[in-house]
Amino acid sequence: MAINNMSNKTLIVPRSLGREVSLAAGAVSTLCNRLLEPHGLSLAQWAVLSSLWHNGPLSVKDLSVMTGNTGPATTRIVDRMIASDLVRRRPDPADRRAVIVDLSDRGEELRSLESFFEDVNAILTEGMAEADANRLFDLLKTVQGNARRATEDSR
Repeated sequence: MAINNMSNKTLIVPRSLGREVSLAAGAVSTLCNRLLEPHGLSLAQWAVLSSLWHNGPLSVKDLSVMTGNTGPATTRIVDRMIASDLVRRRPDPADRRAVIVDLSDRGEELRSLESFFEDVNAILTEGMAEADANRLFDLLKTVQGNARRATEDSR
């Protein structure tokens, strides 16, 4: 019979910024989805609603930019939201090939969640000085920009 000595082994975890950012993003998504669940929303759906609450009707292309999703992913999210009566889709009068996404009455009723991100930010920055929290935002934007540039440079 084999004895598993692995439980006594000290695991070595590399100091990887990508790993930490990925783990943090997963934990934040889990937190957000758990907080939004009582409202019948996912984080992806809240991001679409938030974009519409702040900007009014938008094209799927603009929603993709605002939410950070691809066009096809945004279309699937919008399709699910239409089925749940959160948004509606109508032709874009300026471009017959495009559509505009707008809030339904039900989506408008959820506007109390407009500042949801502020509540999440407060949870995530608990115990941080305001200057540190602001610096964290700046650093994450730098990391994101560096990663995007490196991806574009490698094409």
